[in-house]
Amino acid sequence: MSDIIATLELEHRRTESLLGFVQQQATNMARTVPVNYGLLEIAFEYLSGYPDQCHHPKEDALYRKLIRRFPALAQSLTDLVEEHTQLAGMTRNLRQIIGKSQHDPPRSQGELAKELTAYGDFYRRHMQMEEQHFFPLAKDGLSRDDLDEVDFAVFDKPDPLFSSTAERKFAELADVITRLGIAERASAVRREEWALLATFVDIATFNQTMQEMGEPLVLARSAEGGYALERAGHTVVQIPECSEPRAAWCAYFFWKAATATRGSY
Repeated sequence: MSDIIATLELEHRRTESLLGFVQQQATNMARTVPVNYGLLEIAFEYLSGYPDQCHHPKEDALYRKLIRRFPALAQSLTDLVEEHTQLAGMTRNLRQIIGKSQHDPPRSQGELAKELTAYGDFYRRHMQMEEQHFFPLAKDGLSRDDLDEVDFAVFDKPDPLFSSTAERKFAELADVITRLGIAERASAVRREEWALLATFVDIATFNQTMQEMGEPLVLARSAEGGYALERAGHTVVQIPECSEPRAAWCAYFFWKAATATRGSY
C-alpha cells in the first residue's frame, strides 16, 4: 500500500474518533443533559480546518490523477469529490450554530442533536465509500510514482489535534477523545466477553473453549459433589453444586482472575 493512501486511511480513523465525540454530545443534547459547547466548537474548528486544508485536497489530487489515467471512472467517482464541498458547507454551518449556542444555548437542543447525528452519518458514509471504492481503484490503477507525485504536490502540515505536538487549544479535546476511545474499547471487550459467556451452555462448551485457547484446563463433575476445575489431573478450584452453565461461568472467572494476576495460569 502506498504511503499516501495509508495516511488517508489513518486520517479517516482519527476523524471517526472525533465524530464519536460529536455524537456523544448530540446524545447529551437529545437527553437534555449537560453539553460541552466549548469543546464542541473546538471540534468543529478542527473539522473546518485540517480536513479541508490537507486531507480532502490530497484526495482530490488523487482523483484528478486517476481520472487522467482512466477517464471512464469520472462518472462513478464524481459524487465522492463533490461531497468534499458539501461536507465543508455542512461543517461551516454547524460551526456557526455551535458558536452561537455556546453563549446562548438553543431552545430546541433536539433539532441540533439531529443535525449533528445526520452530519456524522453522512461523513462516515462518505469515508466508507472512499475506502471501499475510491482507494482500491487508486491503488490498482496508479503507479508508485503517481502516488508519490500526489503526496509531494499537496502541501501538508502537522495535524493540530492528532499529533504528539497538538496545539494547546486542542489539548483538552484530544484528551477527551482519547478517554472516549478507551471507554469504547473497554465496552467492546465487555461485549465480546458476554458473547463468549453466552456460549457456555454446559461444561463441555467451556472445555472446548479452553482447548481452543490452548489452556490445559478441564471442568468436570466432582466425586465429592459439585464440579472440579482441573489442570494436569490436579484440582485447582472446587465449585459447589449448581447448574452446568453457572459452573462454567465460575470456572471462566477463576481462570480470568488467575491469568490477570499471574500473567498465565
